[in-house]
Amino acid sequence: MDKQEIQQCLEEKGFKIERITQMKNFREKSLLPLFLTDVKKIGNYANIYNIKELRYYRIKVEPYRKRKKATICFNCSGFFHSARNCHMRPRCIECNGEHATRDCSITEKIIEPTCINCGEKGHLAAWKGCKALPIIKKPAVRQKKKTCAQAATAQKKTTPIPEGKSKGVEAEQTTDLSDLKESLQTLREIKTLIQEFPTLLEAVSLCRKAKNKQEKILIVLNALVSD
Repeated sequence: MDKQEIQQCLEEKGFKIERITQMKNFREKSLLPLFLTDVKKIGNYANIYNIKELRYYRIKVEPYRKRKKATICFNCSGFFHSARNCHMRPRCIECNGEHATRDCSITEKIIEPTCINCGEKGHLAAWKGCKALPIIKKPAVRQKKKTCAQAATAQKKTTPIPEGKSKGVEAEQTTDLSDLKESLQTLREIKTLIQEFPTLLEAVSLCRKAKNKQEKILIVLNALVSD
């Protein structure tokens, strides 16, 4: 079955399909019997997982599992975004030409390809084993420990204060504690933002290599859009 036939079958069953992409082995330049399907979240869209056959073909529908490594753009060959949302200059992963990979004129398998990201021979930039492909780190597990505010409060109770300086010290400690609480609140907001957009950490490291402010803004925006 091809993409058009699959989309027609699914739409006949009441599903709204945005697009279907057949997965490809870029190293062997061959199509795989796997189809990545974007289904609009309308009506009983979750029932698509109950489908067991299409046009007498036995099929298995599984939710998309993201890789632990960064996605690669097949327009500019950068990371953390897709070609659909890319506004950078095109760069082909096969010949390093100024065109998207899908528009490359090379149709035959490259015997000894060169990776345009790491420079090594023997694989293309889309190979999952490429050393230039960033690895998304899992967020650290937060351990139950005393917060800075709790430690400061405990220290305040145990530290003796001279009688003549008690009022001034108390006012200073109150100000310091207020500043500390405000800083902790800011850190919590930053942590929440990183949890919602995990690619921001890798995007920040890429910003160091950016040539100007415009490139930095595009890297951050692409990271936010890809999530």
